[in-house]
Amino acid sequence: MGLIHIDLFTTLDGVAQAPGGPDEDTNGGFAFGGWQAPLIDEVVGEQVTFGMAGMDALLLGRRTYDIFSGYWPHADGDIARLFNRIPKYVASRRTPALEWAGSTLLGPEVVAAVRELRDRPSTRRPGTGRAFDPPG
Repeated sequence: MGLIHIDLFTTLDGVAQAPGGPDEDTNGGFAFGGWQAPLIDEVVGEQVTFGMAGMDALLLGRRTYDIFSGYWPHADGDIARLFNRIPKYVASRRTPALEWAGSTLLGPEVVAAVRELRDRPSTRRPGTGRAFDPPG
């Protein structure tokens, strides 16, 4: 059996929502978007790079997919090149348009689809997103 590694930016008090920008995710009236940006330094950059070593796919919820697909296809740098190269698997109860190259909707049987992904030969398959994403 394979493993799915979770990459999650979170504060010590458990906030995992909208680390990137002030308008990234205002769901539920969240007013602290972009909390992580002022904290990024060389050490954090090294940790992020290390955490992505061997990544061979992304497993995303639809809301995180929407955020990522609005940014990464147009970005430069090592992370952008990695994210744009590897497959993206999206879990959603809806049928969203997945326009980011290499994106696949997992379908209505999400648990079975994730189990199948987990059991494929892999170097490292991370899931990423909010800690408690409401249904979407």
